Amino acid sequence: MASATEYDVIVVGAGNAALCAALSAREQGARVLVLEKASEEERGGNSTFTAGGFRFVHDGLEDLRRDVLSDLSDAEARQIYIPPLPADLYLHDLMKVTESLSQEELAGLLIGRSRETVMWMKSKGVRFIPMFGRQSYKVNGIHHFYGGVNIEAVGGGWGLVDFLVKAAERAGIEIRYRTGLRKLLQEKNGAVSGVLAFGPDGYEEIHARAVVLACGGFEANPEMRTRYLGPGWELCRVRGTKHNTGDGIRAALDIGAQAYGGWSTCHAVQWDISAPPFGDRVVLDNFQKHSYPLGIVVNMAGERFVDEGADFRNYTYAKY
Repeated sequence: MASATEYDVIVVGAGNAALCAALSAREQGARVLVLEKASEEERGGNSTFTAGGFRFVHDGLEDLRRDVLSDLSDAEARQIYIPPLPADLYLHDLMKVTESLSQEELAGLLIGRSRETVMWMKSKGVRFIPMFGRQSYKVNGIHHFYGGVNIEAVGGGWGLVDFLVKAAERAGIEIRYRTGLRKLLQEKNGAVSGVLAFGPDGYEEIHARAVVLACGGFEANPEMRTRYLGPGWELCRVRGTKHNTGDGIRAALDIGAQAYGGWSTCHAVQWDISAPPFGDRVVLDNFQKHSYPLGIVVNMAGERFVDEGADFRNYTYAKY
């Protein structure tokens, strides 16, 4: 078992959160290593399977054109209406969809820094455009946006990850593919001092002053799905990557980290019955079925079990 060079920060995972953490640490002068369990071709975790959409505070289209959408032409702008998203509306929507379970302190941090975070990402090379495909409807030739998530990265989730990987490479951040976390290393006083990783050359202890666990949830682990979500969940199809098997969660719990948050619910959507067991990197999230507000949903016994028209799709699709 070899001992490697010491790093300042090890980031486990290579999705949006992980790469942003790596870039932020590098910005402060840290020597950063990113460990990506997947191959280079399958990198990006579940971020790749998203639409790359962002919800952040702004004052409408003209405000967005000053910085976020600075390359939008006048002709394009005349065909778009994006309503403002003030902080109080953002908080209202967040509390609405979480049934007021969001912590106000964390919600305030999320909302208060949302605009500057998007601008920071843009400074790293991420390009943004209006999300025409699923967040607007056309009235008299004008695209009216709704629901708050009106801006996406060019290329969707795949484009978002690609922008950030290229930014990491430019910044001199080392990324090791096919290298997964096995456990966290500790000093005698309990401080985390690195990771035990498994890569193409076998096991390796890699030491660092700090470790960031940004390697996703356990949705691709049928045993953990069944344990925390209940019987039957081992049979579901996974919308995203096959690599999110709860490695970071297990490693943290193994050294005594406190379990926190909701464990018995998840983000689940209506999914095509012909979809593969895990996400398709060409089809991405387009196996979703969003027609339920226009009809009724029944179970195997022909019984309705949800109020299909309770609210706009943006507020109910993950819940249903």
